[in-house]
Amino acid sequence: MSNYASFQAMSAPDGGTSNNAPEGYRGATINAQPGAVSVTETGTATQRPHGLNTADFTSGSAGILSTARTPLGAPSMGGVKPTDIITVDGFELSVATAEQMGMVTRDAAGRYVEVQGGVEAATAEPAEQEAPADDAEAFAPEAEQALATLCEGVSPSLQVAALQDAITAGEVSATTISRAASESGREPSKLAAEVATTMEHFRAQAVTAVESWGGGDAEDFFDWARTHKPREMKAAMQAHGMERNTRGYQPLFQEYVAQVGDTDPDAVLNASFGGGITARKEGKAVVLNIPGRGEMSYRAALKAGLIRVSGA
Repeated sequence: MSNYASFQAMSAPDGGTSNNAPEGYRGATINAQPGAVSVTETGTATQRPHGLNTADFTSGSAGILSTARTPLGAPSMGGVKPTDIITVDGFELSVATAEQMGMVTRDAAGRYVEVQGGVEAATAEPAEQEAPADDAEAFAPEAEQALATLCEGVSPSLQVAALQDAITAGEVSATTISRAASESGREPSKLAAEVATTMEHFRAQAVTAVESWGGGDAEDFFDWARTHKPREMKAAMQAHGMERNTRGYQPLFQEYVAQVGDTDPDAVLNASFGGGITARKEGKAVVLNIPGRGEMSYRAALKAGLIRVSGA
């Protein structure tokens, strides 16, 4: 132990100075030890750490959320955020993606919590050569085979990550392609081409569905949905990819057609309804005359399923 005496220059009665210790002064004993400093006075010791270890900071969450880090790799402070990165079975993904995969959800207070059994359900291997569900809409045989080949050797969680890339950015990221190629042992450029082809099959299927509901220009509908109903559009696209069914677009299409009566009434007046139905404008509203039903507003007839619009 090293002892150090501490002296203070004090004013002497004659105006000079003195190096004598002031009356009643107690010397401080400093004990320097690795990892801590002990300062004692009258036998009392106080321990102080040299610094703080950021590894001791956590998100305050349990399970997979306890691994939450910011996109830059720093500990997640002040609660888990959608952009934070978590690790699931050695694979990193954003909290927002984990929520879409059903691994986590928000509680009544808005905090992220892990869904019981969510990780197991999201990462479970699909049954081998599993056929589409009864209400699934299959591609042409050659396209179905190409999709099956594309998914071979790629984990379910990475397949979902690729789908989320396509939904949010319109394409699968190079990082996801690289990981999928590594998992399946394929050339990244070849895999990227296969992914692009499969995305075209899904898009063509969505366009066909919209046209079958009477949409004259499916691209106009998709543009409207992405602009005015982005969350619902993403949900419909996710259901299309996960469930292989286009029915998620139909409620959106009905809203799209309904709003045309308000934003472009002339388009409704010039539309072909069939069945002897005629349309006229009354003030700002479009009124339809439906044989056997009488007159009603365009929106009411649409909601009741009495009309089918071509060229919406």
